Amino acid sequence: MKHAGRFTIAACAACLATGAVAQDTGKSGPVLSEPTLTAPPPAMVSAPRITWTGAYIGAGIGYGDMRFSGGGSASSAAAGLFAGYRQDMGNFVLGGEAIVVPTSFGGVDLPGGDSLSAGASVLGTAGMAFGPEGRTLGYVGLGPTLLRSSGPSGSETSVGGTATLGLDHMLTDSLMLRGGVNYTVVNNVGVNNVNTRTLGAGVGLAFRF
Repeated sequence: MKHAGRFTIAACAACLATGAVAQDTGKSGPVLSEPTLTAPPPAMVSAPRITWTGAYIGAGIGYGDMRFSGGGSASSAAAGLFAGYRQDMGNFVLGGEAIVVPTSFGGVDLPGGDSLSAGASVLGTAGMAFGPEGRTLGYVGLGPTLLRSSGPSGSETSVGGTATLGLDHMLTDSLMLRGGVNYTVVNNVGVNNVNTRTLGAGVGLAFRF
């Protein structure tokens, strides 16, 4: 009987232990689910910068005011042709350009009776691109200028220089709009060797290829 009582006590203890374990298990916290990984939003990709490398040719129209040494001045509109080539260096755009003005619209009469018949310039240019896709180019140019004058005593060519400040914008990959101002100094023009100073501005349209 003593052994049976001991067995009964042990069995009851085992049942109580099992119930306690079950009760403890029931009190355990909620099961944590595995974290889900969310892909980051795609990075914004900016449009690539276009290149200014290449040749171009175009035509323009402008207006200038020419001052003469000793007093007097003359103003006139003029049309011209230009062509050049640029090399895009990344931070800078370098190039060269030739400009030819066959004649002035209204004509420019010099003191002494001569008149200007044509002009031409060859400029070295340097600039930087900016704006969306780098489609706008601000640049400066500098180079020699030739003025052709004619009169009763014949024709002659005088040499001077031109500085320009320009802004070109690519309307499309092959069409370019331009605007700018320039300052030209040419001495000993015409039979009376007149010194000239000209401030002008103009616009133009060019085809790039």
